[in-house]
Amino acid sequence: MIYLLGASAGEEELATKTLHIQSKRFYLDVKQNRRGRFIKIAEVSAGGRKSRILMSMSVASELRDHLDTFNEHIRTLGEQNLNNPQLTEDGRLRSALITRDDRKYYLDLKENERGRFLRISMVGINTQRTQIALPAQGVEELRDTLNSLLEEFGNEDDK
Repeated sequence: MIYLLGASAGEEELATKTLHIQSKRFYLDVKQNRRGRFIKIAEVSAGGRKSRILMSMSVASELRDHLDTFNEHIRTLGEQNLNNPQLTEDGRLRSALITRDDRKYYLDLKENERGRFLRISMVGINTQRTQIALPAQGVEELRDTLNSLLEEFGNEDDK
């Protein structure tokens, strides 16, 4: 019996970047397997809890473009205001959806008593919903980091 530690069978890690935003760490890994290159974004909270989402390079490219739009929107919001007329009942300020292959990625910019944040959720046909929550102040840094990885490794899903 063979045990693999760290990586799934046939997975090669090509690059990794770390972001420190508020009390959280975010890891962006570019990996490659027999189906091509992909990006894994992992969130590690101050308590050590991990959440991760996976996406193809083409989805990462689309996510980067949405992050640009979200970042521009954040700049127009001004100070946090829970009585903001733009807020929906669940605290949503802006949303977007990326649908690709058998997965959907929901992007929701929200505001609550702890601040503004971007929730990125991934739902697959046979998988549970997984999500990361990025403080709004880190949207630009995530976009820039994704952009540099896409420039280096391409935004195509092919090997």
